[in-house]
Amino acid sequence: MRLHLLRHGETDINAAGRLQGTTNSVLTPLGRRQAREMGIASLAWNPVAIYSSPLSRARDVAAQIGDLTGLPVTVEPRITEMNMGALEGVTIQEMREGWPDLYQGWRRDASSVTMPDGESLGDVQQRAMSAFDEMDTCHGLEDAVIAVTHNFTIRCIVAAVIGLPLANINHMDLSLGSCTTIRTGSRGRRMSSYNAVDHLTPENRVGY
Repeated sequence: MRLHLLRHGETDINAAGRLQGTTNSVLTPLGRRQAREMGIASLAWNPVAIYSSPLSRARDVAAQIGDLTGLPVTVEPRITEMNMGALEGVTIQEMREGWPDLYQGWRRDASSVTMPDGESLGDVQQRAMSAFDEMDTCHGLEDAVIAVTHNFTIRCIVAAVIGLPLANINHMDLSLGSCTTIRTGSRGRRMSSYNAVDHLTPENRVGY
């Protein structure tokens, strides 16, 4: 299986510099352009299946891809974004001021932190890899599969595949509208690309 992990396009909450977690948000005009370009790029992959997080920002991208490819979209709750709990909607500065111990713990070792009323990275990785395992079982070695998902979810999957400690996950950048590809086969799971944005026109590439 070739699993193309797509991060959704820019949302109003991204643009405001706030943590969104499992909060539903709206794609900005830039986010809609990114979604369109992800859909066009997906045609070259010849996908056999599309999975999406249940959050609207992912489902909107998946719908674009579905419209272009003619494939149905399967909503997969296990690839939703990390539940940030009490921190959803706050800025990094507000996190630093309101939850200083949590902020320092996150910067020092992100794997040691559980968000108040939310999840830990370990929680995210466990459920996301469960979904990955199931996709692997359902699809053949040469099948291209698309999963439209989120920042922390993708990074947790990548960490599991390459054996990266979750403590180091903050050293990974992941752009909006990016594609990360993992192949499974006789040599196991291997990451063949990470944070690719060449399918986006230069004016539609955003780092956060």
